Amino acid sequence: MAHSYSFAIVRLGTNDARDERLNVGLAVFGDKLDVRIGRRVDKVHALSAGIEVATLRDLISNLAQMDETLQHGRIADVTERHTELRVLGPLSLSPLGTFVADTATDYEARVSSIVKAMVDVEPAPRVIREKRSRLLTQVKRIFKQERVLAKKDEDLSSHRIVTAFELDDGLVADLVLRNGSMHVVETVDATSEGETAKRAISEVAVSALVFERARMRFGKDSTKGKLVYSASATLERIAKPSLEAVENQGAQLVNWDSADDRTKFIHSMSMLATPIPTKRRKVKGLAGPAFGF
Repeated sequence: MAHSYSFAIVRLGTNDARDERLNVGLAVFGDKLDVRIGRRVDKVHALSAGIEVATLRDLISNLAQMDETLQHGRIADVTERHTELRVLGPLSLSPLGTFVADTATDYEARVSSIVKAMVDVEPAPRVIREKRSRLLTQVKRIFKQERVLAKKDEDLSSHRIVTAFELDDGLVADLVLRNGSMHVVETVDATSEGETAKRAISEVAVSALVFERARMRFGKDSTKGKLVYSASATLERIAKPSLEAVENQGAQLVNWDSADDRTKFIHSMSMLATPIPTKRRKVKGLAGPAFGF
């Protein structure tokens, strides 16, 4: 049976005017606090050479003991536990995110993917490389025809659909539109030759992480996730549990191969965006109306 888990990223911050932070671990709120320490905690030396890695590991590990003390004091609600642990000396917790897992194996896979994407991630390259797939190319081409795709020099303030929006180091959303809410679109194209079920499921999992990071950054109630996918019948059947897990976390599923789904998606996004104004063409010889009496 699927179970929902709340989690927060453990951050180390400086107390000086720079107010710098590094992600150093993960805390999952279950019956007990499951604390995972990042593999590369030695990167804290980028903040200060005086920070002892062993001391930092102890501080992160102690979060579980402190949470146990809170529960003994009859503080069992996840939100209350998170509030009590949110700022502890140099450590702080990010806003809560959620993920769904059916089995212990699924749980470990989700935890590992979150740690890899949000804690152990390498620094992002200077140039963000957009995802390249037939599906994403089609989606962008249609939005460009609808005049709602942002130009290269435009950002979210344009209220048009921005491509390759970086949410965090290593996590890039395919498309994002700000119009009251933050509409975050991820695409999964599983139609190319040689596409494997493992790769398709992996892409769905990455999209789930993108949605989670978007909720943490923009707020759960302000983020509207949409997963647009195209897959063969066989791959869709195999990936169905993963797709349903993303849907259970609040994202809307859009089957690009369904004409009805595709039309509704394009129409809803186009209506929410501010279209690029069309240029009026001047007609020579028509300076204004002329009247003869």
